[in-house]
Amino acid sequence: MNIQDLRQSVKEPARAIEEGVNALWTGSATRVRFPIAFVSVLIITAVMFPFRDSLGVFNVALIYLLLCFVISLAVGAGPGVLAAIASFIAFDFFFIPPYHTFTIAKVDHVLALFAYLGIAVVSANLVARVRLRSEIAERAQRRTGLLYELNAALIGDVTLEEVLATIVERVVHIYGARGCRILLPGDDEALAVRSWFPPELGQQIDRQQQVIAEWVLANREPAGLNSRDKRSYRSQRGGALRLFTFIRKAPDVLYVPIATSQRIVGVLEVLSRPDRGLFTEEDQELLGSFANQAALALERGRLSEEAAQAAALAESDQLKSALLAAVSHDLRTPLAVTKACVTSLLDQSVHWSDGEREEFLRSIDEETDRLTLLVSNLLDLSRIESGVLRPDKEWYDVAELIEDVGGRLASNARQTGHQLRTNVEADLPVAHFDYVEIAQVVMNLGENAIKYTPEGAEIVIVAIQTETAIEISVKDDGPGIPRKELPHIFDKFHRAEATKRVPGSGIGLAICKGIVEAHGGQIWVESEPGKGATFRFTLPIEEQVAIEVGVA
Repeated sequence: MNIQDLRQSVKEPARAIEEGVNALWTGSATRVRFPIAFVSVLIITAVMFPFRDSLGVFNVALIYLLLCFVISLAVGAGPGVLAAIASFIAFDFFFIPPYHTFTIAKVDHVLALFAYLGIAVVSANLVARVRLRSEIAERAQRRTGLLYELNAALIGDVTLEEVLATIVERVVHIYGARGCRILLPGDDEALAVRSWFPPELGQQIDRQQQVIAEWVLANREPAGLNSRDKRSYRSQRGGALRLFTFIRKAPDVLYVPIATSQRIVGVLEVLSRPDRGLFTEEDQELLGSFANQAALALERGRLSEEAAQAAALAESDQLKSALLAAVSHDLRTPLAVTKACVTSLLDQSVHWSDGEREEFLRSIDEETDRLTLLVSNLLDLSRIESGVLRPDKEWYDVAELIEDVGGRLASNARQTGHQLRTNVEADLPVAHFDYVEIAQVVMNLGENAIKYTPEGAEIVIVAIQTETAIEISVKDDGPGIPRKELPHIFDKFHRAEATKRVPGSGIGLAICKGIVEAHGGQIWVESEPGKGATFRFTLPIEEQVAIEVGVA
């Protein structure tokens, strides 16, 4: 062995002893472990002492070395080094002749004793390092698992409130905290509790907590309240936080900033660790990872809300554009006809006959009715869109409704050469509906059938009873509706290419859909090209109907 190897062999045990001695005096948590190591050496010494003559120096060294391994693996490097030093002294004093002295008679015992000390110290540190790396790997795996669970829980959330509720619930269930709150800046930039779990925790926080949370929001550093030292504390990485002396019986609280790379979103408040101990740097890092994921989820929720608002605004703009286009087209013709007729009647230079005057007045009356119907449809559409359509329901006979609407449609059918007939099932029960609105639905469907089918086509209005509803349908044998148009037939301002030559605004079927759904029913269309179209809608049969019919 050369001088370099000798120096290296001496340097490694010396470094190990230095690390062990440094570990001996660092950390309040490790101080509790050292008595365990010392007592363990005393116990194993007492057990071996009666058998020292039969064990021999080599076996005693192996047993002490095994003890150092176990202590280093169980409680760390510092206690392991302490056990090595204590066992070295006990080894010399009790098991190396002459006994009960520190004098060593044989040279080979000296080598064995100091070799044991070096091996024990180095082994204690190596075992402790392996243990530490295993703990780090386990913590990393645990953190990854916790973050995975949090991400999996946040995937299905869309709205901001759902995201907040999931975050606080998962911090409690996954991390194991006693409670959790999320504080977000309000319109006045002041922090306020937006979500909390469990429900009994409440959203009220005291002034002390409010000050710490606002400090965290301003400085983007974790901070908290320590009930044992009765003061606030924060991470050592960022320096000292102004201390607040107080008497506190509540559990420890840690505040972690919820921040993205661009801005700080809010503050995560966590009450008490899973083992009710003090929050450590590891807890701050783990909860910081939770807060980072929460920040991303909150940003996603905010962007989703902004996207929904943008989509609603775009849809509103599109609706306004379509409304202006439809109204401007439909208003132009009746206004032009009315203006022409009135101008002609007011022209004193022309002598109009009674028949011509009557024709002008009839045109004015018809165009006024068209304008009235258009305005009424627009008002109905606005009520449906705003959700304020409230049917004025009473008990009515469906057969009477069909007869009334069929009579009003009959004159239009005769003028266009269509064949209109009704077919009402016998003994239909009375139904609970708004007579004017449902009559408007049947009128719209009947007028559409007359308008969009050729002369001579047959139109049938049918009313039957199903298990849970009364079904009313309007059937024609016209050209039918193309399949690609069927999914959009009830959309606002939608008109098929083949029907755009026919005057209309494209809101009649949308109004029918809104009225029927306001009554709790459904409306749909069945059609095949060349075989006509059938529009059907239902009126639910309510429980009260059967009771009243039974009483009658």
